Amino acid sequence: MNNIKNKPNYKNAEENAREFLKYLKVNRFPFDLKFLLQKFTPTLKIIPYSKWMNDFHLSYFKVINLLGSSDGASVFDGNKYIIFYNDFIFNKERIRWTITHELGHIILGHCDNKRTILVRSKLTDGEYNIYELEANTFAREFLAPMSLVYYIYDCFGNNADIGSIFGLSHEAAQNILKKMFAWSKNGHDYAKDTCLYAQFHDFLHARYCDNCKTSFVTDNKNKKYCHICGHKLNFGYGGYKNKMKYQDYDVNKNHQLLKCIKCDNEDIDFDNERYAYCHICGAPVINRCLDDNNCGKIAPANARFCPYCGAKTLFYKAELLKPWNEEYEEVSTPSFGSTEPLEIMPF
Repeated sequence: MNNIKNKPNYKNAEENAREFLKYLKVNRFPFDLKFLLQKFTPTLKIIPYSKWMNDFHLSYFKVINLLGSSDGASVFDGNKYIIFYNDFIFNKERIRWTITHELGHIILGHCDNKRTILVRSKLTDGEYNIYELEANTFAREFLAPMSLVYYIYDCFGNNADIGSIFGLSHEAAQNILKKMFAWSKNGHDYAKDTCLYAQFHDFLHARYCDNCKTSFVTDNKNKKYCHICGHKLNFGYGGYKNKMKYQDYDVNKNHQLLKCIKCDNEDIDFDNERYAYCHICGAPVINRCLDDNNCGKIAPANARFCPYCGAKTLFYKAELLKPWNEEYEEVSTPSFGSTEPLEIMPF
């Protein structure tokens, strides 16, 4: 019986990529690919061309000739799967793609076929092309799941640097976006592809401000502005590299301060939702946007600006909160490089 494929199974490649992301318990991008693979897949070795050259005294061109590729190759030696990659290519994004492409060959069973071991010279052109298309589909969905790319692009448009966010080359990122646009135009509803949303919740919902260096996680896609300084927000895992923590104040379920910022009064009538001003000093105890005509929403207690429209808040106008740059300058050693969890915004 002829078991040779006659067309690529793209759906299977995508599903396998997503399942392997779950198996590796990845929760953010870009991740340390080689570390994860070597930690969780003991039957896999990843070897650079330079090591093979040194171990067996081979020339660079001899290695390329043996493996049949100037980028990389995947083989099964009877005990372990091996991914070889060309470390003389000074493009880390291209190397990431190559390793993941070869991983796709392994996960999808292409290396289990005896005719594919080491080089694929015994495959027909049609079979080889099918394997390559499936491995590329696996790599694309593993390194940048289309549903996550769609969610981020839907929030930020062209302001989102998809290449940097997912660790892709500019060319690969543009190809993914083109494919996403084409499939969306043909009726594919990415809003329904939510199988990875829980796993990548904090990654998807992280927001970061380049101006005041604050970072936080919010499920609300309508929060477009930084509540600290009023600037437009960016997609957020930059906050792990350069993060500033601004003072915050506890509130109850009615958004009332537990203690007045101005006079430290704690005798707040929490049972009364209309209790909006301290009865001792008259300062507001509920922060909100002052743009009543268009917004007027409740704001976080440390918000100088409305996260929805960028207008000033009541606490800031009442001078309960100092200008953000004054607090920034008062912190002698900002928590840059912090690995603490991002702040979770309550509204």
